[in-house]
Amino acid sequence: MGIGLGIFLVVIGAVLAYGITADIAGLDLDAIGMIFMVAGVAVVVLTIVFMVVRRDRTRQSIRDDSDVL
Repeated sequence: MGIGLGIFLVVIGAVLAYGITADIAGLDLDAIGMIFMVAGVAVVVLTIVFMVVRRDRTRQSIRDDSDVL
């Protein structure tokens, strides 16, 4: 989900920054698009980092002592 959200933000940011040429009073669509693209890249990077950290965790094995009550 995180990688998909990041890619979505990058796409929306690219459309705002490069695809829309309209001028809206009070809004800088280029700046908003760049913010979305940076946020999307950050989401993708953080998601990948968290996935790698979660995978690298060592799991402790549970001992099965059926003799102990």
